[in-house]
Amino acid sequence: MKNTVSLKSLAAELSISVSTVSKALNDSEEISQQTKERVRRLAELRSYTPNPIALRLRQQKTMQIGVILPNIENPFFASVLKGIDQVVNNSDFNMMTFFSNEDLNKEKEYLDFLSKGSVDGILLCMAEETNKKKTYEHILEVSEKGIPLVLFDRIPSQSLGLHSIKVNDVESVQNAFDHLAQRNCKKIAFVSNIPTLIVGKLREEGYMSKVENPLLIVSDEVADLEQQLIKAIGENKIDGIIAADIIATLVCKSTVQRQDHSFKKDISLIGYVSETHNALETPKITYINQHPKKIGITSANILLKEMLSKTKRTKPEELILPTQIVQGETS
Repeated sequence: MKNTVSLKSLAAELSISVSTVSKALNDSEEISQQTKERVRRLAELRSYTPNPIALRLRQQKTMQIGVILPNIENPFFASVLKGIDQVVNNSDFNMMTFFSNEDLNKEKEYLDFLSKGSVDGILLCMAEETNKKKTYEHILEVSEKGIPLVLFDRIPSQSLGLHSIKVNDVESVQNAFDHLAQRNCKKIAFVSNIPTLIVGKLREEGYMSKVENPLLIVSDEVADLEQQLIKAIGENKIDGIIAADIIATLVCKSTVQRQDHSFKKDISLIGYVSETHNALETPKITYINQHPKKIGITSANILLKEMLSKTKRTKPEELILPTQIVQGETS
């Protein structure tokens, strides 16, 4: 069996105390340069590496970051996670990821677990149920414990006094409306599968601020959404569609095609899809790029800055990132 090299074994070999070895390896001013060099040479010779658990205990850090996402199916969150992972991989921290599956109680459970010394900081995108019930006490409790916490994407309209990163959903849909209007669309509908989510409400607000005769097709049931859309198309009420989310976008695309209508000629569509997903679509969908990877990178960088700050707590940053319309073949 291979002997484990420890501070104790190094100290015994050098005939000095364990405390002296530890201080020498940590470049303490209490230890002479000569002793530091003796300790370092022997540590290198014996291939000594610090015990990571002991090191974390001494530093009172876990070197872990907790990430809570609302679901695993939406490619938006997969891209956000890639951005977070990129930042964490270039740091000294590791990452633990949890999925609330849009459930408030699951979100509470994971936050409670993470806040009991499991991590040094938390990145959170709220569950749909949290949004609906506007229940934020469990989030504020974590922050009050002094644990750095950054919110992203689904940010309540009321400020929680926490770091947050989101896109301008109202402006994004206003720009989408203008995009369709510039292509001579006169009867623009708004189709949403996320009517109760914060982002869904903001996108609807953006649409309502631009339209004179609104046509709202909203439902959290896909079959109902599809039936409403078929009826509106059959009655010739639509020549342009703004789809508020990825499911609504795909429902709109498939429904228009099944009704034997041509994109651009009969109906124009702009919605939300991922770049990777859209590469597989025919025709390519014109979509609003939220730059999810950038959201992940920005969120993780803010969290690292907060965790490494020497002050007790930095002033909350509330960042709003711009979106971009990516021209496809549906408008």
